[in-house]
Amino acid sequence: MPLYYERIAGWSPVADTFVAFFGSKPNSFWLDREHHHDARFSIIGSGPKTAQLPKYAKDEQNHNLPFGFRPGFVGVIEYELPEKGPLVVSGIEVDRAFVYDHDNRAMFFVGEFVDRASFADWFHAALLRLALAGGDAANYALSHDAATAASFEVKDTKNDYLANIEKAKDQITKGEIYQLCLTTELSADYVGDPLALFLRLRKDHGAPYCSYLKVDGVSYLSISPERFLTVSGVRVTSSPIKGTRARSSDPEIDSALQASLGADEKERAENLMIVDLIRNDLSSVCTAQSITVESLLALRSYSTVHQLESDVAGELADTKTGFDALSALFPGGSMTGAPKIRACALIAELENRSRGVYSGAIGWVSPSGDMDLGMVIRTAIFKNQTVSISVGGGITSGSDPETEHAEMQLKALALVQAMGASVNW
Repeated sequence: MPLYYERIAGWSPVADTFVAFFGSKPNSFWLDREHHHDARFSIIGSGPKTAQLPKYAKDEQNHNLPFGFRPGFVGVIEYELPEKGPLVVSGIEVDRAFVYDHDNRAMFFVGEFVDRASFADWFHAALLRLALAGGDAANYALSHDAATAASFEVKDTKNDYLANIEKAKDQITKGEIYQLCLTTELSADYVGDPLALFLRLRKDHGAPYCSYLKVDGVSYLSISPERFLTVSGVRVTSSPIKGTRARSSDPEIDSALQASLGADEKERAENLMIVDLIRNDLSSVCTAQSITVESLLALRSYSTVHQLESDVAGELADTKTGFDALSALFPGGSMTGAPKIRACALIAELENRSRGVYSGAIGWVSPSGDMDLGMVIRTAIFKNQTVSISVGGGITSGSDPETEHAEMQLKALALVQAMGASVNW
């Protein structure tokens, strides 16, 4: 169906609009970029649940929209690759959405309709309802207790986790792998409302892939800083994160922590290994001369941590689409290790559990193959009154087990504290 859109200047706050239009929907999404300086567009909407990515269809329409999003799929892709068949996904089939342009304080109404008259009916009905929105998020927060937990249990004891680090290092010494991303899972019973928690979390921990997704009774709250994959036309970009330091409230100490991360040879080497892995993944779908490292070992800071990040990009070969890029890069190398196939096998052996959505991807995919997907890290998953948070870190030959265990704990800090919980490490 053809795509139609309208743009209005000014807006109702995105939080109020989401709560008013979609807060009570069984399936809804909020790709929230309002509180992060590097992001511009937030996207909100709802629709029927789906377990399929869209089929490829070349976009023949020429629109002058300032963003790449088009109706299609919004949801999550699980980490584990099936032996055969498509990737395992859970999400929403989207045919219309609201897109907020935070830079220009404008709002776009985007949808696929049989004709402009049908779109106009939906657009004008939305405007009427939008005029009544105001204070909805604050009222929701007052009338719903944010999700809380008392204490998280960890799947692996400290001794078990340290032992797995030593096993990973042994495999590195034997030449089986160069690096491994080792993780574990925290879980707890919870009470309260996940959306009310997200309304608070998004303000304190805005991130490039801050997201709220509710599908079939499961809620995903993500404050992920990491881009797994963006495809825009022929351009493909992946931005791995490897290297972490805690932040300090003391500016002088905080600056020193950031500097120490930038100078840490182990962290730098870890990041470089994943950059090389992604370059190799891209080589199967991009022209060789187009693959570039646009940013290497950049220091970027978030609410609780400093990170080392790199940006790797390329241009799709004539016969390839964004779906080919997704297949080539999935699962993301920063959450597997290198070489990827052997690392994934060792992860399954050491972790002895399914990662599920963790280490997969979250975001949107359009039928054209354009997509914007974040890595599922720093994410809480609420299902059947249980909340789970998975965390981990990259292991190299230079890893100190105690330091790695401490860094793993750090990555859970923001979500655990937001829920007023403790962890039985």
